[in-house]
Amino acid sequence: MIRAGTAAAEVAQALARAPAFSGVLATAFGLSVARQACLLGMPLLTMHIFDGVIEGNNLDTLTVLALAFFVALVMGGVMRAMRATLMAALAESLARRLTIDALEAAVRSALAGSRRPGLAALQDTSELRRFLGGGTIADLFDMTATPIGLFVLYLLHPVYAVIALSACIAIGALGVVLDRTTRGMMRSASDRQVKTSAELQGRLRQADLLEGLGMLNAVVRRWEPAQAAALAEGDEAQARARAVRGITEYSSYIAQGTIVVAGVILATHHQVSPGSIIAATMLANSATSPIARVVLSWRDWALAALAWRRLQELFTDHAAPEPVPPAAEAHPGLWIRDLSWTPPGATRPVLDGTSVYCPPGSITLVLGPNGTGKSTLLRLALGLAAPDSGTALLEGQDTHRVARDAIGPRIGYLPQDVQLLDGSVLQNIGRFGPEDAEGVVAAARMAGAHDMIGRLPQGYATEAGPTAGLSMGQKRMIGLARALHGAPGLLVLDEPEAGLDQDGRQAVLAAVLAARAAGAACLIVSHDPGLWHGQVDQLLRLGARGAWKTEAPDRPAMRGA
Repeated sequence: MIRAGTAAAEVAQALARAPAFSGVLATAFGLSVARQACLLGMPLLTMHIFDGVIEGNNLDTLTVLALAFFVALVMGGVMRAMRATLMAALAESLARRLTIDALEAAVRSALAGSRRPGLAALQDTSELRRFLGGGTIADLFDMTATPIGLFVLYLLHPVYAVIALSACIAIGALGVVLDRTTRGMMRSASDRQVKTSAELQGRLRQADLLEGLGMLNAVVRRWEPAQAAALAEGDEAQARARAVRGITEYSSYIAQGTIVVAGVILATHHQVSPGSIIAATMLANSATSPIARVVLSWRDWALAALAWRRLQELFTDHAAPEPVPPAAEAHPGLWIRDLSWTPPGATRPVLDGTSVYCPPGSITLVLGPNGTGKSTLLRLALGLAAPDSGTALLEGQDTHRVARDAIGPRIGYLPQDVQLLDGSVLQNIGRFGPEDAEGVVAAARMAGAHDMIGRLPQGYATEAGPTAGLSMGQKRMIGLARALHGAPGLLVLDEPEAGLDQDGRQAVLAAVLAARAAGAACLIVSHDPGLWHGQVDQLLRLGARGAWKTEAPDRPAMRGA
């Protein structure tokens, strides 16, 4: 796990791996220094006006100084606008990169059984985008005014510099105290809110159940105390921040007032000019205000740091496995070899050394009671989870240690819980790839879904997402067509006949037989072996405690053996 105190080092390492980002930040920093140099001229011009123009009554000098004052102000504004544009572009580019990485890691997290939702990862990327595109980083860059201002104050008189430096140290110390006393509280409150929100979202997905059984109020009452505790912890941190905010503002005012008093005393002893008092007050404000703004934007820094750490933890804990090349001597089809897997927290394996070979042009039927690991075997065969030991090889390629966009088109998969994405039926069957109407229709015909799709309100253009109103049988047939699209070499179906009428079940059987005839290796889990009687090439029976055995079905011979 990433420790809280290493955020700055992690950011530095990330920027070192992204030289374009480092270049943008360096440019923004350079603009900040140039802007501060322009703004530095304002107090010096003010001092010359009071000390030179008023005493000498020289209006020509006043005109020149006023023009210089205006030019410096405009240049400072232009540089600030350029810096804001650069930071906005940086935030947009970084957010796009992080969003893609966060979504991929969130999917792998969900596959591993984590309860951390992908929505939380997207919220973290949005928080970082808001942080980088806002003024908080600019406030940090503006702290270049602090050493410049202190140096000029020292040239005016060392007493000015000592007063301003003391104020800077006091404000910085307040910021450190605020961070140390609230860092843990903010992280705990944020983590609690993420957890409680995820739990509530998970429960609200079962809206029909909650409303039908009158459980909604009970669920909300159970969720509310945890949410209230998270909010209370956050409010306590905010209360401390408000106290520090007040002290910080008074520290800046006290410093400026002290400089005025000290300046008057020094002026009466002819050690400084009257104009230097005004200039020193302005310079003290320039030196202390960036530090004060950084301290006062503490919440933005805290939330951004938490978002960054959570994303880094997500990327670290759920990084994509390192791809490996296919085996030199590859077996055609799917070879599941010595697969073992134990659920987290369990003491006994669900699968224990399970092996089966599914050659091209064959159907392997997986049977067994509930809880014997049938669906788990399919997920391991597809590489969706990492086995404790053993491998699943498709044409010699480890299905877990491979880029998913490379192996995905070679696989057809229909899970138990068929999910269709927001988009048309055509897009869902075509896996949201380049438009391939001919291939989509061919897959739908093979799945026996073409006529059913034709009866939909807009045919293949009908929306098919979670809220489209399709029945479970319609979703299953469309999902089967999606699995068959592209003539995959491996077809994996998890209870494909569940919830279908007799015609639908026969259509599933016909689709699998057609896929086998086309040379696909078919791996199927079923609770209805009668549908497949006499049609499969081998049986894999799973039992309790990881027991398993393969056997020939009631057929004259095994195809492809």
